[in-house]
Amino acid sequence: MSSFEQTVVLLARTAGFRVVCQACADLEPDGEVAALTAEGSLRLEDDLGWTTCPRGHRIRVIRAGSPVRAEATSPLW
Repeated sequence: MSSFEQTVVLLARTAGFRVVCQACADLEPDGEVAALTAEGSLRLEDDLGWTTCPRGHRIRVIRAGSPVRAEATSPLW
């Protein structure tokens, strides 16, 4: 697992997303982007969520313009 946390920030009206997992990209710098991709969705009424890449790296998802609650932060934030 990576020693850092990943966060994706979604715009106010965005629900679905697809991102490159930075931890996977660091482990395999020459890998194909499709193999390093995580995807997920966040309901429009939610401000915080999580997704996991195919290799098991957790990625936090927050909505822009929303306050971040204390449990969404960590010492690595």
